[in-house]
Amino acid sequence: MNKVKSVCFEGETICVGIDVHKRNWKVQPRMGEIELKGFSQDPDAQTFSNYFKEHYPGAQVRAAYEAGFCGFGIQRDLKRLGIECIVVNAADVPTSDKERKRKDDKRDARKLSRELSDGSLKGIYIPSTEMEHARSLLRERYQLVKDRTRCKNRIKHMLMFSGIKIDSNNWSNKYVKTLEQLEGCTTPLREALNLVLMQYKQLELVLKEAKKKIQLLCKESPFAEVQKYIRSIPGIGLINGMVVQTEIHDMRRFKTLDELNDYVGLVPDMRSSADKTVTLGISQRGNRFLKKAIVESSWVLIGRDPAMLMKYKEYLRRMNANKAIIRIGKHLLSRIRYVWNNCEAYQKGVVG
Repeated sequence: MNKVKSVCFEGETICVGIDVHKRNWKVQPRMGEIELKGFSQDPDAQTFSNYFKEHYPGAQVRAAYEAGFCGFGIQRDLKRLGIECIVVNAADVPTSDKERKRKDDKRDARKLSRELSDGSLKGIYIPSTEMEHARSLLRERYQLVKDRTRCKNRIKHMLMFSGIKIDSNNWSNKYVKTLEQLEGCTTPLREALNLVLMQYKQLELVLKEAKKKIQLLCKESPFAEVQKYIRSIPGIGLINGMVVQTEIHDMRRFKTLDELNDYVGLVPDMRSSADKTVTLGISQRGNRFLKKAIVESSWVLIGRDPAMLMKYKEYLRRMNANKAIIRIGKHLLSRIRYVWNNCEAYQKGVVG
């Protein structure tokens, strides 16, 4: 009786596109030009690994999925199981007009497997778990600040709509007490105003607590050493210093300053055809948390560093203030990169 040879895929590489969702994954494998049978499965990395071990034993499996709600947990789980996996920016996946107009989960997974096999996909940077969780703390504070601003705007609108004029530029404790004791309000308006003020005061307390947590975090390793150098730059305080570190994580992953500027989003979008080039203004891509922190710090920097003030005045001669501050932001990024990589404190008054 002839022995049945077991199937072995040693030396073969299977490229897998995964369209991830909360309840299931749509999986589409490919071996070179050959598209293999796709399938749906529960959202579980072990189930994914077991399938390929059973059906394609010995094959090297490479996978890709789009960054989104699930974060980097899937990538880390697959990596622990010995499967190479990258997370890609959805906007960077080459897409045909047909795929854009006839979009579904199967097509998305197929597109990822095809582009992964062709080598046209570039994975985004995967931070360490520790840095990712620290970043979550800073991003949560960012959302709380936005919530507080919305709350202030609701109070302003309520007063304006009711014909009540009161200065609202300085939201001090005294101003809040004035609102709580405001005269001339009907009972329903008083109750509505009290509800919004209650929410505002709760947000203030939560924001204070968030700041305390960030202050404690910045004194721990690996933050303390880097923060010492970053915060030596005028204009960068506790919050923006931690935003810079948690969003960048490893400065040496940017080989040039241009790569860093591109990541932050301090570069222009352009359209070029033949001999015509149109500059569309600052890019809509980039890390919005970093961009906000750098622009905020740049405004403070020009008031505290004479060299940067001189540069800013220079730029104002040929462009408006908003464009000039973006140029200062690039100088600031250059200084952050230098002090971080060289472990040196910032020196005021140096032009560069």
